[in-house]
Amino acid sequence: MSDALAARSAISGAGQSAAGRPGLDFRRMALLAGGTLGTFAGSTSTVTIPLGVMLVPIATSFGWSRTTVATAFLAQTLSQALCFPLAGWLADRFGTRACLLFGFAALGVTLFAIAASPASPWAFYGLFALSGVGGVLASTMVIAKLVAEWFTERRGFWLGLVGGVGNGLGGMVMPAVSGLLVVALGWRHSFALIGLFVLVCALPVAWASLRSPPGMEAGTRARWSEVPLAGHSFAEAMRSPLFWAIFSAVPLGGGALTGVFANTVTILGTQGLSAAGATLVVTLFALTCVIVEPLVGHILDLAARPRRAAFFYVLAIVGLLILAHAHTLPVAIAGGVLTGMGLGVEFSVLPYLLSRYFGLRDLGAICGVAYTGALIANGVSPVALNAAYDHFGSYVLGIYAIAVMMVYALVVFVLLPRFDRAH
Repeated sequence: MSDALAARSAISGAGQSAAGRPGLDFRRMALLAGGTLGTFAGSTSTVTIPLGVMLVPIATSFGWSRTTVATAFLAQTLSQALCFPLAGWLADRFGTRACLLFGFAALGVTLFAIAASPASPWAFYGLFALSGVGGVLASTMVIAKLVAEWFTERRGFWLGLVGGVGNGLGGMVMPAVSGLLVVALGWRHSFALIGLFVLVCALPVAWASLRSPPGMEAGTRARWSEVPLAGHSFAEAMRSPLFWAIFSAVPLGGGALTGVFANTVTILGTQGLSAAGATLVVTLFALTCVIVEPLVGHILDLAARPRRAAFFYVLAIVGLLILAHAHTLPVAIAGGVLTGMGLGVEFSVLPYLLSRYFGLRDLGAICGVAYTGALIANGVSPVALNAAYDHFGSYVLGIYAIAVMMVYALVVFVLLPRFDRAH
């Protein structure tokens, strides 16, 4: 019995040692490159953005209204909201590598199925719901869990780099790529080509590069599951006021800011800016997130408490107020850049905070609940913004409401306790 316990302790220690060892070896560099590509190839870039770009051609092809086609967004969002906690649990139980590989395979196959969708709204919605399932298994959340397993030192910087560059490039590149593809090939062949990219590029790279640290592979964890990784259990985290404070501030605030980002072109259009000018603001908004995420991660790596990054919340609040009253391009750019700083903070700090405060033991399941909150806020905020516009004839009050949410997030962020560096 004592020999078995010693072996289990050795395996657990090997995983923690790999995560804590400073510096970059080949495995870590491959992980970071593969994680960045995997984030880029996630469902936001390969499903959500292309659907938005191709919405009108799809509606024309099927003879449907735009609302009928746009309901696919809801189908995808609902399936993701339901599956995020399950994806986190699967990553904890069977390993992040297995979860990611299955997710990329399922996502690629589903994109081919979307390309062959029959002219039935329910079949169409079902396929986008399936894309949500594959998308959460191969999501930024699961990739962030894997990065956290490998890095204790400079964890914040690497989480920010992988998430910021991957998501940011997707937000900047895929709208243009999707537009070019649909003009040249039509929407069906465009989705098929994107699915081919996932299967022949993202999936092989993930297979080669996204591996768990020694001692934390799925088989090892299954054999020695009696000795969990360091940290809180899922049940303990759900009973923790600290988790719900983070949940109420970071993912909900980030989801609301994402809603502003998604509606920036429409908001600025109602305030007199041209489509080209509004698109430039959105591009700079996304580029700011790319830069800010690793910067905020680096700041958190050097801090004993997260409040050092609170200044970015102040900038986001100022940016929202500027966007609400932007009637010229220079003012809109300033508002977009400042608001982008806040959005970069929101999603770079979420996996970092949860891993530092609650450890790696059930990090996937804990993150799954938090990301579900972000997804719900992301879905509700555009509806609330446009409802405010329909009622008041302006987006100003809706943006003010989100700015108030960011003030609350700022207060919570300042009051969060010291990190547990053992995690």
